[in-house]
Amino acid sequence: MWFRRIVTVAAALTLGACTATPLGPSVMVLPGAGKPLDQFQLDDAACRQWAAQQLGARSDSEWMVQRRYDIGYQQCMYVRGHQIPAVAGPTGPAAPPSPVPGQRVPSPPPNAGTPPPGAPPPPPTSPPR
Repeated sequence: MWFRRIVTVAAALTLGACTATPLGPSVMVLPGAGKPLDQFQLDDAACRQWAAQQLGARSDSEWMVQRRYDIGYQQCMYVRGHQIPAVAGPTGPAAPPSPVPGQRVPSPPPNAGTPPPGAPPPPPTSPPR
């Protein structure tokens, strides 16, 4: 009787340590410029297989397994010439590029600093110290 309990507990612990292999990527990859759809599909299948092989036998959480799979998949697709869309960061828009020496920089329109008619006045500014 006690042997059955030990085997049952051991089996439950062993199965609980296994994590499922992801069914596929959870990230977007776009076909490379000039790449036909057939080539994209072949590369996609090969990279899915490669990413799954890179996981190995670790006991990570499902989230971590999916993340490692996605990174491997994206690296494989990028190496094969496909595009990985960038995620916009919380820093806001990028600064405009610096002008090249000798390049004419256009001046802003004459009314760029004036508010439209009927707009409320700007908030008061604190005096300089």
